[in-house]
Amino acid sequence: MKKRIWMLTASTVLALSALAANIQTDRTWYLAGEAMTVGVKADNAAVAYIELCDTHGMMAGATVCLRAGTGTGILQLPADLHSGYYALTVYTRNAATASRRLVAVVNALRKSTADDIQWMPADSCWAEGAAPHTGSDPAVRPASHEGQTPCEQTVEKPADLSETEGHIVKARVSPSYGGHTFSASQITPALSIIGKQIHYFEGKMVNDSLALFFTYGVYGRQPLVLTATTATGEHLPVELISPFEALLPKSLPHLVFHYSRSQVEARSLAMQRRQMAMANSGAVAPSVYCDTAFGTKPHPTYNLDEYRQFLTVGEVMLEYVSCVRNTKVNGVPRLIVRNEDDPYDSSLPTLVLIDGMPVSDVERLLGYDARRVHHINIYGGQYSFGRGVYNGILSFVTRSGQLTNYPTEPQMQYLLYEFPK
Repeated sequence: MKKRIWMLTASTVLALSALAANIQTDRTWYLAGEAMTVGVKADNAAVAYIELCDTHGMMAGATVCLRAGTGTGILQLPADLHSGYYALTVYTRNAATASRRLVAVVNALRKSTADDIQWMPADSCWAEGAAPHTGSDPAVRPASHEGQTPCEQTVEKPADLSETEGHIVKARVSPSYGGHTFSASQITPALSIIGKQIHYFEGKMVNDSLALFFTYGVYGRQPLVLTATTATGEHLPVELISPFEALLPKSLPHLVFHYSRSQVEARSLAMQRRQMAMANSGAVAPSVYCDTAFGTKPHPTYNLDEYRQFLTVGEVMLEYVSCVRNTKVNGVPRLIVRNEDDPYDSSLPTLVLIDGMPVSDVERLLGYDARRVHHINIYGGQYSFGRGVYNGILSFVTRSGQLTNYPTEPQMQYLLYEFPK
């Protein structure tokens, strides 16, 4: 019986190896918290994306730069992963398919209700049903049993826009709100990073409820805000979703883990030492103020430490800022950068930001505590973000860079997001 099982496993792996030959890992099984090295092969692409998922969502992701169709990425596994199988998926923006293989993850430090593992003491470590060995771990031997889910497969994914550097962020928009339903052409989705620098991205509505953002130049764990506004100023409900949530596996096989206690303990101790070293040296730097946006300095700029403090932003704008006017467009209050010598179309809107977040409710901003604002930067000229074209940027930077006590605008989603490196 055992001999027939081994033959079935070998034939299954050979049949599928051609489909997922573009993924290689340095180990066959991993401890939660370890770093996974993933080798990628993909033709006609400059960037590939790797993500680790269970049936509920993405647990880790990274971007891989490809040269001549090959590249290597490092996937840092979270220390709180449950024990069991995960799906490792590699895809490119302009590809119609993504390749996938199973990866066994063992959490030796904590138990979870989501664990799907059977511990089997043995003289050596190997995981039943694991992908063929592709790394340098001599203690791991692949095996399987009847009825096991195949280790490698190719899955369909939606086609996306042509590839550029960066990371894809995906959001779901509710097009019906307040008794009205809006079409994709009437919705402007936006993603902005909260901080003292400007990172603002307008998205593309794929249909009436799906928005894609193609971000670049943003890495690591960042606070961001998602918005979806209509031409008449309404805010629509919006929420972040997995970039390729259709790729989530519907089911994963049960992990039977044959282990050597000494080997697992040795790897666990080494992994913990690396994590402690990273924690001591890899603290995320706070947001640093930089007034250069898009290669240009603001003109004019106001450092409110150099002026007599007023209680509200509206009073500051009235007393000091002469090149911005408060007007109404289609009955909605707007702040417009005004420059008589500017040849650009003054009928275009001005992009108003506070700590990088777009402001649509001007009255809310004008009533904000001016003592929390450090800089007011005004950028002249025209700027294009996605489909939007703006005549000037009016940027307010608070002392904290984190929207301290700024009144929340309706329907916006604030969250922390891990941008892959």
